[in-house]
Amino acid sequence: MRRREFEAAIAGAPSEEERLAYFGALLARETGLGRRLVIVGGSAIEVYLTAAVYTSQDIDLVGARSMIAPVLSKWGFSEESGRSRRAYWVKDGLGAVDLVGARDRSGLPPRPWPTPYGEVMLGPIEFLIVRRLMRTVTDRDPALFRQAEALALRYPKGLGWEYVRVLAKAENVLPLVGQLESRVRNRRRGLRTHGVRRRPG
Repeated sequence: MRRREFEAAIAGAPSEEERLAYFGALLARETGLGRRLVIVGGSAIEVYLTAAVYTSQDIDLVGARSMIAPVLSKWGFSEESGRSRRAYWVKDGLGAVDLVGARDRSGLPPRPWPTPYGEVMLGPIEFLIVRRLMRTVTDRDPALFRQAEALALRYPKGLGWEYVRVLAKAENVLPLVGQLESRVRNRRRGLRTHGVRRRPG
């Protein structure tokens, strides 16, 4: 895909979070990485919850740098030195791409997210939930707990609570998981009572 085609595709995204998802899907396709390219961290949270709830400062990607860097260069990204001398790939209108590693180390498979350009893989919600709980403690910010709750509600079925508990225990935030589970149960009960249907997952 040429630079102009890429820019036109990104410009056609109807929202900030969909533009991010489009970018990931296009990059996964162009590099040939497919499901081995994963949007992680705050960027994944932005796609899951929408930019109205949370906006990431960088585009956090897991994937082979040797395959990603040439495509970013072809699409008009330039490599710049950022915080702590980390290298970021920067392009006006998209922000800074942070290649955080060759593979995701959360221990859970990423979740597919559909776009008009194919699917993009997002970091597992369970890992993101625990990271939000950890920051709830360190930052003393209740908004981060609400983000964890919103993530847990994103997929009413299939959330790996056992993984959440094990990782939360290792990170010393297990008491918050009990609070989170209680709030999620109450929210789901309220949604059923009011006849609101959630996206299956």
